[in-house]
Amino acid sequence: MMRNSESGEGHSESAPTVPAGMEPAVGHRSLAAMLGGLSLLGPLSIDAYLPAFADIQRDFQASTADLQLTLTGYLLAFACMSLVHGPLFDAFGRRRVILSALLAFGLAALGCALSPSVGWLTAFRVVQGMSAGVGTVVGRAIIRDCFEGAAATRLLALVSMIFSLSPALAPVFGGWVVTLFTWRAIFLALFAYAVAMLVLCVRSLPETLPRHARRPFGIGIMVHQYVAVFGNRRFRLVALAIALGFAGLFVYVASDGQSCWGRSRRIRSKA
Repeated sequence: MMRNSESGEGHSESAPTVPAGMEPAVGHRSLAAMLGGLSLLGPLSIDAYLPAFADIQRDFQASTADLQLTLTGYLLAFACMSLVHGPLFDAFGRRRVILSALLAFGLAALGCALSPSVGWLTAFRVVQGMSAGVGTVVGRAIIRDCFEGAAATRLLALVSMIFSLSPALAPVFGGWVVTLFTWRAIFLALFAYAVAMLVLCVRSLPETLPRHARRPFGIGIMVHQYVAVFGNRRFRLVALAIALGFAGLFVYVASDGQSCWGRSRRIRSKA
């Protein structure tokens, strides 16, 4: 990896770099928009379908516990696979993993839209959870590959800003879709979004990790690395602070979903 950080250049900020022998396929703003779009996969999959809970329950004649399992299964898969995505990126490169994940996410979204029962819906939601987390991880990985210092901080902040829009906009989008169409249209929209991102990444996403910088992948290697990381007290404190922040976000998402569900049921009962 080459870094343009010689003191003789006289620049106060670090310039973006790419692996040797490769030219960047997109500019800074286009790359930020692409990485931000990838980071939206996870939150869109949660927030957009919450307003449709009552419709899904009525359509499948499912219990409240069965319906909640569609969200729990997604989140558990998302959390567990977040531990694996990083090693996968380091072993097989950024581009190959993100393209595979987008394909899996799109097919899972289509499966959710066509599900004949709540059991099938839960299964496809688990597949969505397994693949959606790559969008969050790949942004940080590519930024780390190509930028450093203030340039990396600015780009990461821009991607985070795009990511933060989802909890505010996705429930509104899901509410409009389920009002105008059916709950299945929400997952069809997610399928279309995944296909659009897949086409964009095939055309424009560069591979920023050269082969000589990749690391072998293995369960034993991964476990050894995580033991070393979690043995660091500073890391544990930082991870706890981030986890508490996300816990507050998901408490809001869960309570908002229950509120939307309750309002939807009351409106339909009056109708």
